Amino acid sequence: MYARDLMIWLHERLADRGTLDQTRKRFESLRGHNLLPRGRENAAVRLTNAQIANAVLGFSHPAPGYAGHASLILGDLRPVGGLAASYRSTATLKDAVATLVGHEDSDLIRLTLSVEQDFGDDEYAAVLRFRDNDETKIVSFVSKYALSFLQPGAEEGYDHDRLDKLTAVERSLGSGFFRNLSRQVSISRHLDKPFKTDWREYETEEEKAEFHRRLGARPSSHFLNLRVDAQVTWPKEPTRMQFGGHYLVLFPKTKEYSHSTSIDLARERISADAARTLINRMLSVMSWCGDQPVSLHEGWSGNPVPVPVPRRDLAFMTMHEWLFYRTLPSDQDLIRCLAYYRDGLNAYSVGLASHAVLSFFRVFETRYDTRKKVTDWVNAVFSAIEPSILESALKAFEADRQSENVDVGTYVYRNCRVATAHAARDVPSDPDGAEESRRLLNASKILQHLARFFIKQEFKFSSSYLTDDPG
Repeated sequence: MYARDLMIWLHERLADRGTLDQTRKRFESLRGHNLLPRGRENAAVRLTNAQIANAVLGFSHPAPGYAGHASLILGDLRPVGGLAASYRSTATLKDAVATLVGHEDSDLIRLTLSVEQDFGDDEYAAVLRFRDNDETKIVSFVSKYALSFLQPGAEEGYDHDRLDKLTAVERSLGSGFFRNLSRQVSISRHLDKPFKTDWREYETEEEKAEFHRRLGARPSSHFLNLRVDAQVTWPKEPTRMQFGGHYLVLFPKTKEYSHSTSIDLARERISADAARTLINRMLSVMSWCGDQPVSLHEGWSGNPVPVPVPRRDLAFMTMHEWLFYRTLPSDQDLIRCLAYYRDGLNAYSVGLASHAVLSFFRVFETRYDTRKKVTDWVNAVFSAIEPSILESALKAFEADRQSENVDVGTYVYRNCRVATAHAARDVPSDPDGAEESRRLLNASKILQHLARFFIKQEFKFSSSYLTDDPG
């Protein structure tokens, strides 16, 4: 990953909108402290995990100009109790963050970076919470000069919530942040693409014609162009790719255009309806891999060249690195399950609680199609998915279930599936009710974990963008 790409990726997730100049100032400060490659001649130098960690730590201080100073001090913090008490035996906080960058499937719960302030100098601290088997462990990182805290056993009885200054500015980063960052770094290194300039900079008609030829346009072409709402990884420049035996063109989101996809109906010898189905199949696989919603929307056909679809909203987002080396599954049951799963993600993303519950339920209903089968299966596997559920969601789900005084399987079938699919008198569900909507939206997150577990176990289906092999 290049520094420019990392700057944009971190800006989208850690900075306020309209503050890109401040993010640039953060990276200038990091370079000034030799925490990132310096000089225009090093723009194409690929960053190490340690340098990426430096950049992440640089977002801890509210003042952009202090990014390098804050990163330098935070990165050198040491674990209370020494190496034996540290996260994966890392010697410093920078080592711990670099380890998180290098492992997509981390056991992190939360990393909290603190800048403590009063009328004097700032002080820096960090607390890292992670899972070790079924146990939650906490590591605090303090100054290397706090020698008494660095001795073995000092972690016992240490107050991880202590605040020595008057106030503290904190930034917490969860497992999802590092999982997505690790994935982008892995993708970037796998592709090994050269450093490029903006894809929209075409000055002559000859360059435009060559650009369209690279995307598959021919004199007889007849392109179908469709808008896509995507929260999955998407290419940051127009990309021609193959899926299910056909070529598609994917356009990124810009100030003027939405995510979109195009297909040459004439050259690919495919009808518009069949093309939509094929694209939906691809989006279902992408939705599964990224565990994020993505949906296909309106468009048109008839263009001799592939064109992006104008966007309906005007918020700007820069796309990150692209990778998708998956093939169309041959198992029709799996294809249906992926479609249900994406349908559930899409419904949840727009607050359609009942639809989300039913969509995720339909995934495992493809095999467990009676009440007894469903309840037995859910009760048998629930302990396996519990560690992957957010603690707040699990607590809310358990409170709702216990109020009904039923087991998990019965609650999933009766109070989720039946309540949303039927106007049952014994389990009424009013979708206009705020409390019922909250209950079902939360329940849909638990059903999402059940559905994902089912697909992984039943079909041994890979969730990687790189390969069909589940590994």
